[in-house]
Amino acid sequence: MHSYEPSVVVADESPLLRAGLTALLARGGYQVVADAADAEGLIQAATDTLPTLVVTDARLGAGLADEGIRAALRLHEKVPEMGIVVLGDSVDTAYAASVFASIGTGGLGYLRKSRVRTVPHFFDVVGRVASGEVVVDPEVISRMVEASPDADAEAMARLTMRQSEVLGLIHAGFPERSIISRLFSGRRQFEQCLSEMFLAFGLSLDVEHRRTPTPLTHLA
Repeated sequence: MHSYEPSVVVADESPLLRAGLTALLARGGYQVVADAADAEGLIQAATDTLPTLVVTDARLGAGLADEGIRAALRLHEKVPEMGIVVLGDSVDTAYAASVFASIGTGGLGYLRKSRVRTVPHFFDVVGRVASGEVVVDPEVISRMVEASPDADAEAMARLTMRQSEVLGLIHAGFPERSIISRLFSGRRQFEQCLSEMFLAFGLSLDVEHRRTPTPLTHLA
């Protein structure tokens, strides 16, 4: 009996990093069916092979700094059931907002490279996105809240003490696992808390969830 290996397309402008991601994913039970160095190559490879998942750098080739992000959005429109993980060097709240608002069935992930500190963390994110979840770095949530017109004193007053603690730790740069270990008995409690915080800030959740409940479902 053959075991199922989820298929992946890897995209990065560096041949060395593509090779490293390919080897890492193979160790984790994924089959890399194609790779690409630029946005057009990624879209072509992904539409030709229709992988379970795409893992791409936010910046591809010598064009704009967000070519990988733009390619991810185009792919999500073309093949909405495909999982996509974007690895970026900086926070892009506009892309994060599009992740939340998407209506496809495939999982979506957006992480800062510097905050992916362990291989198990990376595989946890990849696995969750492959299964259809949305996974976004908590720091991105913090930036989105700061940019929201509802991020005022009245909105802050709607937070419970625990929610204020979570927001404070996010602003202080604590990673997700540290926040969970400090304040919660498990990940699901943390995810529920983040969802309630979105509501407190007026960032409404869609009535229909296209994925299993996660901390980061949809922004209205």
